[in-house]
Amino acid sequence: MTPRSPADPTGAPASTALAAFLRGVERRGLVFAWLLAGSRETGGQALAWALERFRREAGRIAFGDWSRHFWALLLAAPALRTPPTAPRWEAGLAWLSGIGHGPRAALLLRLVAGLAESDASTVLGISRPTYRLGLQRALPHREDGSADVEAWEALGRSAQELVRNLPPEPVAAHAPTADDDDATPTSAGGRRPLGRGLRVALALVALLTLLALGLTFRMDRLPDGLDAAPGHILSEALPAAEAPAGRYGEDDALALHPDLALLLDAGNADPAAADPAFHAWLLGEAEAAGGATEGADTPAGADRPADAAVPVAPVPSPADAARIDAAALRPADQRLAGLAPTARGQLSRQRDLWDALPHAERGERRERWLAWRDLAAPERAAMRAAAARFAARPPAEQAALRARFDALDASDRHGWLLGPDLGPDYPRLHALVAQVPTDARAAMLEVLRGLDPQGRDDLAVLAARTPPQSRAELRVELLATPAAQRGRWLRNRVAPPPGGSGR
Repeated sequence: MTPRSPADPTGAPASTALAAFLRGVERRGLVFAWLLAGSRETGGQALAWALERFRREAGRIAFGDWSRHFWALLLAAPALRTPPTAPRWEAGLAWLSGIGHGPRAALLLRLVAGLAESDASTVLGISRPTYRLGLQRALPHREDGSADVEAWEALGRSAQELVRNLPPEPVAAHAPTADDDDATPTSAGGRRPLGRGLRVALALVALLTLLALGLTFRMDRLPDGLDAAPGHILSEALPAAEAPAGRYGEDDALALHPDLALLLDAGNADPAAADPAFHAWLLGEAEAAGGATEGADTPAGADRPADAAVPVAPVPSPADAARIDAAALRPADQRLAGLAPTARGQLSRQRDLWDALPHAERGERRERWLAWRDLAAPERAAMRAAAARFAARPPAEQAALRARFDALDASDRHGWLLGPDLGPDYPRLHALVAQVPTDARAAMLEVLRGLDPQGRDDLAVLAARTPPQSRAELRVELLATPAAQRGRWLRNRVAPPPGGSGR
């Protein structure tokens, strides 16, 4: 049996699809290569090379892979391997001149090529976390390290405006023209006029279309009663909805709830777990400074008067706390299976109350719950002890302490979710911690908790010295340094030894 050869890219259907694809990407391809190199001439050379190569290779590639293959070819164009002598970027795109070639390519694949994260990482030949890190390094940042959303949006508008403002003629020397659609390809790559049979078929189609249009006007008739209907609109009631074929049972609905573990933990009265940021601050700052003085007044604007009692849940005993922590480590489905019918009913009612909460409030409670679970057992025990001492204070002192915490900046209050150990250092390390990708956050927090006070001081100095676009690289180097060497590595970076490089 003779094996089948790949589809001939010069065939009529493939040629039409190829021409349409290239027309759709050539303008964006030119702008991409132009902005990557900083030269329109270099970008045009790179695009012409990529288009020529793509025409030769498209027939051997699945249509679904065309987009990724084209952008990978464009990145590999020889013209882009050597930077132009005098690169220059248009007004509104000057930010691109201050970032490296790799982060610039990651950014342009999103802004100009419009590729999804998975496709862009495939084109660059890197993993998705690495692509996210490169994209983060390329994005504009403010002086405090936070993402500059306005600058990012302005950069995207400038890039899209550059694409729209390109002249309508073909942007590359080998770009397909409108004449390509008026002829069919020959096996040798040339063109020949449409055959007589095809012309007859097209004429018949046109004639049938005209006949159908005429019949539409002849047979069209407005429905009865339209003139008398209110607003000349006829309405008809929908039939009654049919009963669903099936529903989840109550047990299945509980087992499949996305916040099942949180709901199970919420049944335990533990004030420290319900508000870990406040109790971490209480332990790390307020008690260290002597707490609220007797007779302290609640600051103006506080929600509670100084003599008002603050409702506080009972603090679990050490034995109960150990039982609660041990139960939280078990899989949620096993904990659900061990509940008595009465407890299941209470959990169902609690689930209904939870689902009725606003989305933002559920997000805040979920964040507090996750922060509590991430704390080490000694920190949780210390915060429970602080909660017990807080519950024993007079109502006026409780209200004053709550008001002091509420008066903190929102970012500082959020930083205390890291616990009493890292909470005091959050304002200094905010630039490194706030922008960490989700999949690297746990490792970063583990590194910070393992540093001694001198190491954290050195890291805070480095974070302040490092420009926003280089902080991701600092985090990568910090995570890659062995734990036993991190303190010395940080010290050498902050105060390089005489004759050393500080690296």
